[in-house]
Amino acid sequence: MRRFLLCLFVFLLSGLTLPAQEFVEHTVRWYEDAQTICNRYGCTLEELLSANHLRYSTDIQPKMKVMIPKKKPAPKPVLPAETQAETPAQTPDGSQTMPVQPAAQPASPAEHSVPRIYFNGTPLAAGAAVAAAEATPADGADSAFTPVKTQLRAGLMLPLKSKEGGSDNYNDFYLGALLALDEMARDYGLNVHLTVIDTHEEPEAYKKVKNCDFVIGPVGAEEMKSALSALPEQVTVVSPLNPRCEELAAEAGNFIQAPTPVSRQWKDCLDWIKGDFIRGDKFLVLYEKGSREVQEGSWINALVDSCGLEVIKYNYKILDGREVADALVERLSMAPDAVNRVLIASDNQAFVNDAVRNLRVLVHNGFRVALYAPAKIKSYETIEVENLHSVGLRMSCTYHVDYSRPAVQRFLMKYRALYNTEPGAFAFQGFDLMKYMLLLKSGSPEGWEQKASSERLDLLQESFLLERQGKGWVNAATRKVVYGPGYSIETYNNK
Repeated sequence: MRRFLLCLFVFLLSGLTLPAQEFVEHTVRWYEDAQTICNRYGCTLEELLSANHLRYSTDIQPKMKVMIPKKKPAPKPVLPAETQAETPAQTPDGSQTMPVQPAAQPASPAEHSVPRIYFNGTPLAAGAAVAAAEATPADGADSAFTPVKTQLRAGLMLPLKSKEGGSDNYNDFYLGALLALDEMARDYGLNVHLTVIDTHEEPEAYKKVKNCDFVIGPVGAEEMKSALSALPEQVTVVSPLNPRCEELAAEAGNFIQAPTPVSRQWKDCLDWIKGDFIRGDKFLVLYEKGSREVQEGSWINALVDSCGLEVIKYNYKILDGREVADALVERLSMAPDAVNRVLIASDNQAFVNDAVRNLRVLVHNGFRVALYAPAKIKSYETIEVENLHSVGLRMSCTYHVDYSRPAVQRFLMKYRALYNTEPGAFAFQGFDLMKYMLLLKSGSPEGWEQKASSERLDLLQESFLLERQGKGWVNAATRKVVYGPGYSIETYNNK
């Protein structure tokens, strides 16, 4: 009896001293599998399955809520200030920057120079871990973008921190931009002075970047207007993330709208339909009854009417239910032996979801359907991804990452090694935009506009081909993504 009580006491004491395991709840998205979730949260597959009482990784399905064992994130590698040989340079306006030194033809990857960037005098990142992660050399030089200038000044204005704790998205953007600086120093021999401004702390610190060749940011439309008013015309100001800043190009000759506007994605869908269309096909546009897209003169309606194809228009209410599929066949004479090319002229998630379900019914009944849509359709969580594959979705995207590409895989290796986490969409965007602007501005000062509007450049997640819109510039490049049978996804870059 005494032995039993002693064992019980030891058991209870050990239980009291063990800290309780904390978990993070995660809803599985349609594109995620078990390993993707493990990579994102830094846990093992065994830990994930055990926490959710599952046996196989295939038990994890889309829309399932899973518990992730919470771990303290490992500290990001930071080079201590006292080990830096260099000190921040003082620019004419008093802000502190640090040059990114080009590589001096090293004998091995470990000898590569790395970016040493200062924010308010403090080093924010060091590239020591990057060189160790490089298994293959960086991409070759882009022949269409041959640098002429080797000294550049760049500005970055993002809401990096705030009283609420800041946004990880903007920090990811910044970290991706640092890797672009490193690559340009290595591959092109550029010396880049980067001035970083936290717009949450200094919302109107434009004087610190007035001598830059270009400034990426700020993010908000109103902040962008203030920046264009405050900065001299020779400073190119880039809208990095907000697709609704397009209208600023009308009056600002030094403005670049980097995210391809949604209107350009709709136009790309119509051009895609025209390119695919053959004799006997049908072109059908679905509208939600009573929506603004039905009205004469709406911009989507105007695009459809000017496409040059014979258009069958049909508008209905969601409550019409199953009658819709029958109406598409009986009233509109959808072709059973040709391709019925469909555009859903709406951004109402409920209506788009209903339309996709009706199209899938037609596919089930033997009709050939190809649905064309802008990228917003993949953000609608109510749409089953299986339905999108069934209707042969052709999607025009501003952003899309093909993880099979060697350049993307190299970026992943570097990012993981340096920051000990997985890069998100904002990290890819920071890399792409910083690299593109450095390529653009390191060229001939007289010829960069002609180069930007005639030479398309495809980077990791985004492509760039600028079009003049008013006095300024708007990115018109998109990527085509095709959903096929067996959950296959193919990517095509527009030419």
